Amino acid sequence: MTKKKAATDVALARTTEVARVTDDGADRATRQRGALVRKAMLKAAAQLFAERGFGGTNLRDLADVLGISRPGLYYHFPNKEKILEALIEEVTLSSASRLADIAQQADRDPEESLRLVMRTVTEWVLENPVLFRVLDRSEGDMPEELKQRHAVSKRVILDYFTNIIKRGIAIGKFRPVDPHVAALSIIGMRNWAAWWFNPDGRIPLNDVADTVADMAVRSLLRADAHRTRSDRIEDVLRILKEDVAHLDHIVRD
Repeated sequence: MTKKKAATDVALARTTEVARVTDDGADRATRQRGALVRKAMLKAAAQLFAERGFGGTNLRDLADVLGISRPGLYYHFPNKEKILEALIEEVTLSSASRLADIAQQADRDPEESLRLVMRTVTEWVLENPVLFRVLDRSEGDMPEELKQRHAVSKRVILDYFTNIIKRGIAIGKFRPVDPHVAALSIIGMRNWAAWWFNPDGRIPLNDVADTVADMAVRSLLRADAHRTRSDRIEDVLRILKEDVAHLDHIVRD
C-alpha cells in the first residue's frame, strides 16, 4: 500500500458526508466516521505487517503511511499490539461467527455442512488475504496474552471442523480417518489460499472457493457414498475394507 493511497483512504473516511437531521443522527455520523477511519488504519497496518512483519513495523511507520500525526494515531491505537489485537479479532471473530450457525446444526447432513463451512471460510480468506498473511507472519511476535487468545480462537474453528467430520464418520459417510488430523489438513488447505490466490487471475473467487470446498469434501467421502455397489472386484474389496475400518472405529469408540 502506498503512502498516498493510505492517506487518501483516511481522508475519505474523515470527510464522508452523513445526513444530520437530529442530535442522534449527528452522533451516529460521528461514530460512522470513526469506524471508517479505524478501518482505513487497520487496512494500512495489515499491509505493513504483511510486508515487514510485526516486529519490523512501528507506529511512526504507520503514521507516515497514513499521512497523519502520531498523536492522531494514538487516539485510536495506543500501541501496535492493540492494532494486531484488532486485526486478530477481525479474522477470528468473523470466521467463527460464519461457522457457528452452520456447524451447530446437528440435523444437517455432514457432507452438506462441511461443504458449506469450507466454502464460507475459504471465500472469506480469499476476500481478505492480507489479514491472513499478517497472522502467519506475526504469530511468533505476539505478546503472550494475545498469542493465547489467538490460540483459543483457532481452537474454536478447529473444533467446528472436527465435530462435522466426526458426525460424517459416525453415520458412515466419511472414511474412518482421524478427525483431528483431517480437520487440520482441510484448514491448512483453506489458509494456504491466502498466499496463492490472484484476485485478477483467470478463475473468479467464487469458483475457487467452490473448488476448494469440493476437494475438502471429496477427500473424506467413502468410496460408496454416492454410487451403487460396483461389480468390479477391486471396488468391492475397497468398500469392504472401508466397512471393516468403520466397524473397527465404532468398536474402539
